[in-house]
Amino acid sequence: MLLALGLLLAPVMTAGAVSSDEGTPPLNRQLGGHTFQLPIFQQSALITTHVGIREGVARYSVPAMPTGGIERRDLWLLGLQSTLDLGLRLTDWLDLSVFARATSVIGANVVSLVTDGGSLDSVGQAGVGVRLLRSEASGTQLTLRAVGGLTKERQLTLLPFIRAITNNPLLTVDDVLNGQAREYLLVPASEKSVTGGVFLAQSLGPAFSLQASAIADYAWRTSKPFDAVAGGRVEQKTEATRVNLAAALTADMGPPLGIPIAVMGEYLFTTGWRTEVELPDHTLHSHSLALGVYYSGRPHLQVGLGAAATLDAEPRRTLNAEGETLESDDTTLTYAQLILRYIF
Repeated sequence: MLLALGLLLAPVMTAGAVSSDEGTPPLNRQLGGHTFQLPIFQQSALITTHVGIREGVARYSVPAMPTGGIERRDLWLLGLQSTLDLGLRLTDWLDLSVFARATSVIGANVVSLVTDGGSLDSVGQAGVGVRLLRSEASGTQLTLRAVGGLTKERQLTLLPFIRAITNNPLLTVDDVLNGQAREYLLVPASEKSVTGGVFLAQSLGPAFSLQASAIADYAWRTSKPFDAVAGGRVEQKTEATRVNLAAALTADMGPPLGIPIAVMGEYLFTTGWRTEVELPDHTLHSHSLALGVYYSGRPHLQVGLGAAATLDAEPRRTLNAEGETLESDDTTLTYAQLILRYIF
């Protein structure tokens, strides 16, 4: 990550040596007289060469989660996230993109720590973008993108570990550390995904712009929890189909007022379906809002702060002792990011 930060800031540090180019925005980032900011919720329709990092903190809330019998508890978890994204413009109409993200999450109170534990996951994606249309006269660009991704996750699960110990009171410390009981602690999982979508960038004059996208993806997930009856790990496979519709509206106060600040408001709607182990299939739905404030004084640099919230997300579900499905209230995810990106 430090290397990525160095790569990102190196062009800025040497701006004095290339000041003749600093006042000219990259033509692939400018359209219809407007210099675009890259959104949080979606990729851009622009064909760019860029390097960027995002560092963020997040809070995930699960209200009224069933935790046994008729008792319900409010769970909340805290997380840290680091993201690196790269773009390489091969031609005016073709680019390659690479995306990598590492996320660590842990329960923020005793109930959350015991019930959910924590997780460490890494995501890698690579894709290609093909420009379908670019019109300087109308300020319009349309791009088709296809992406493949792989996620690796290790989840810390304290509750199964505690149950394994309490169900066998004759275990010694050595048995716990060296035997099967410790296998309950970590659950490895992986997910493969394929994504495709169409992306729009529309200039609304020098100060305003609209970006939008429609994306569909399909994911296969494999989890390997420890099964005491089988005496080893078992594979649990699930699938998910998601459709994301996103829009971002930007107002840049630079052209009309001479204030180098751009404000971007974003909206994301997600729907789809997902299978779960031992639970019925269910429909996905959520609404997300984001607000980003960026310094727009350097056309090759995007730097700013972003905050986002996912509202009315699908509830968490579990089974009670009678095999009935119980649900929490709708979950909420909120996070904030520092965004640094250099566009060549």
